[in-house]
Amino acid sequence: MAVTRLKRKDRRNKTSSVLRKQRIKLNTKLVSIKSPNVERTVILED
Repeated sequence: MAVTRLKRKDRRNKTSSVLRKQRIKLNTKLVSIKSPNVERTVILED
């Protein structure tokens, strides 16, 4: 009886670890956004 309980717990741990890895990857993904002011760059001289 304890074996099936351990198997269920193992399955639950596997799925939760997979979900946790997915969330970490999504949250740490670097998103590069192109600056909208690239054309309007102005150099100020003193």
